[in-house]
Amino acid sequence: MSAHAPAGNPTPLRALLATPLVHNDSPLADQARRAQSEGADIIELRADCIDDPAAVEALLRSPDRPTCILTLRSAAEGGRFDGSDAERIALIERLGLLSPGFIDIEMDTWKRSANLRQKLGLVCDTGGPQPLHALDRPRNRLILSRHDWTGEQCDKPGRMLDELLAEAGVVTKAAFTARDASDALSVLTALHDRRALGREIIAIAMGEAGIASRVLAGKFGGFLSFAALDEAGASAPGQLTLREMRHLYRWNSIRASTRVYGIVGWPVSHSRSPHVHNAAFAAAGIGAVYVPFPVSPDAAGFDHFADFVGAHPELDIDGLSVTIPHKVHALRWLLDRGHEVSDIAKRAGAVNTLTRSRDGRWHGDNTDGAGALAVLHCSTAVPESLRGERAAVLGAGGAARGVAAALQADGARVTIFNRTRASADALASALGCESRDWEERGQCDARIIVNCTSVGMGAAVGESPLPAGALRPGMAVLDTVYAPRRTRLLQDAAAAGATAIEGSEMFLEQAALQFERWVGSPAPRRAMRQAFEDSWT
Repeated sequence: MSAHAPAGNPTPLRALLATPLVHNDSPLADQARRAQSEGADIIELRADCIDDPAAVEALLRSPDRPTCILTLRSAAEGGRFDGSDAERIALIERLGLLSPGFIDIEMDTWKRSANLRQKLGLVCDTGGPQPLHALDRPRNRLILSRHDWTGEQCDKPGRMLDELLAEAGVVTKAAFTARDASDALSVLTALHDRRALGREIIAIAMGEAGIASRVLAGKFGGFLSFAALDEAGASAPGQLTLREMRHLYRWNSIRASTRVYGIVGWPVSHSRSPHVHNAAFAAAGIGAVYVPFPVSPDAAGFDHFADFVGAHPELDIDGLSVTIPHKVHALRWLLDRGHEVSDIAKRAGAVNTLTRSRDGRWHGDNTDGAGALAVLHCSTAVPESLRGERAAVLGAGGAARGVAAALQADGARVTIFNRTRASADALASALGCESRDWEERGQCDARIIVNCTSVGMGAAVGESPLPAGALRPGMAVLDTVYAPRRTRLLQDAAAAGATAIEGSEMFLEQAALQFERWVGSPAPRRAMRQAFEDSWT
């Protein structure tokens, strides 16, 4: 659609990508050109945020500007325009005469203001008969929108969509506040169920928990999704950047046939898994995308998410990585629902990989332990066989369970150390190994040390789970923390003459094993490693 052509009824081969402009710190024309060069199809002019009608007008008069969405949202509707209704209506009409392409109006405002409806009828195709004196005016498409800022509508997003769809001849936009990834999936299924209507529908879940709905909008029939020029240019919570949408999630390659994978945890925003797995799918030529699924941290949250996925095969979710705190929840869910679980996952008492078979059943596995063993065996400090070798595992969570079970299966004599002794005892009892008090970890005579706690990352960055004096030459020290790359524990290990193994090595190995379980072919490890390295820049 050209910038100044009458706005018809576009039927793009893929969903469109709209970039909001929310300030004029740099000229709007420059921002619009940059957005187009980075892949935006449409520009949303948030005139309420820009707060400079002259600048907006100048862009709309530009002969080479792209198709635009004009949005002038009031403060009462979640925007920033604080003028009177009369001022707002007059400005919408004035700017609408410049044929932006689309005009976005809140449904509630549309219903309550006859004056607004009349003025929009002069510049918009509103779905009804047009006044004769408006027929020679430029035409725009009307977007009727509604925003759920509380999250109360996420349980039944279809209801809000249907209320909007009752207005014929307009583009429907519904934005919901997602509490966790289950809400994002609810929005996507509601969008999918209305695909056959042949209407242009924009349905998005806002917030970090709603990212999947933004990335997958086109797969399920959405008219468009939004992506910011940069983080400072986001117009709503959870909005990704153009670079993330087009390069990390490969927006242009997503189709109805695209298979879906993702990471389930709380939180997941720090994870490099989307970088690694999306690069792997691209390198292998597989039509799939990998997205974050932040799922409420309790067992009920995981059950609700997993049951929803199971009940909606149209989501095409074929595989999931599982991270903190859901590895134990995943195992219990699989067993409770009668799905398959590998022997190593049962022994570990934790699942980090879920794979859906063609008949819709799920298989749970644990690649943490195999990943840890692989990188340990690559170290010159670790013999080919661990039989009889002493190994200390710090922590008793999901990762520790997988690592400890694999070490023991390989013949190592494992000791569990955890701040909560009862958790260490429970894991040791399940595996048939030893547990000791956390305070005794510095006196451990193990040759292999694996840190499976979160000490060294987040709020505990710069800290070490082990006293530096406990480290010595000949030891192999693996830290499962990979952000930062070189933790305090690894720095101390190297200074003591021990072999320090970065958590990135285990992360990449277990991710490669997950990929192989999902697709049944060798992982493109070089591409995965390069994507991991690039994710830090």
